[in-house]
Amino acid sequence: MGFFSKFFNALQSVRINKENGISGTPLNHLLTSSMYAEQQSAYLNSYETGLNQSDIKNIIENAWHLFNKEDVLETLETLLYRNQDEHINVVYLAYNNSSNYVEILKTKLPNNEDIFNHYLEIYRALKKVVPELIANQVIENAAELNHIKDSGWNIGRAAFIARCSYDLGYLTKVELIDFLEKCYSELKKYCNTWKEYTTSYILGRAIWGGSNNNGMISIANSLLTNENSPLKNKTYI
Repeated sequence: MGFFSKFFNALQSVRINKENGISGTPLNHLLTSSMYAEQQSAYLNSYETGLNQSDIKNIIENAWHLFNKEDVLETLETLLYRNQDEHINVVYLAYNNSSNYVEILKTKLPNNEDIFNHYLEIYRALKKVVPELIANQVIENAAELNHIKDSGWNIGRAAFIARCSYDLGYLTKVELIDFLEKCYSELKKYCNTWKEYTTSYILGRAIWGGSNNNGMISIANSLLTNENSPLKNKTYI
């Protein structure tokens, strides 16, 4: 299934596994993967993604360059705890202090050119994408992002990569369940609601990919409002 076909399908409906779906608390853990899963037209409610092997390999090998269990575990760990990066907090502090942002970035980021430039690029991306998110009514003001940041983007990708890795045999079912529970616990540190989760996912996607996030916004709206979506009747994480 091509990218545009998947994207179109994602806008039409959510995909539910009627044979092997899970419910209750484990479903809440699983739904940390829902934004990425919906992008790929994968199941929202089962550990299995429901994607064919070639599509899963395309995600894991071509997009993420993961070829064995060791690669997978390293990437999952990195994504899961990325929001604990203190330098990201400096970027948001600078963004919220526009009259003093240069001083904040210079004094609070590491005195290393490569590292400094990396976070400077994130700052510049925020300057561009936050006004667009406000214009598209994803958020009302920038302050909404101070706590959630791009946590949903980091954790959401980790959760879905874990599911794909389970489909490929790199993770056991026990390992997947344990990791999804960690994703949920970590997400709760930053997001109180599923709406905040989708917002932080859109923000992360915008920082990484730039403008034109209408598709992601539509996916988020579908997850939160579609009658068949497991997120429809959920508010708080």
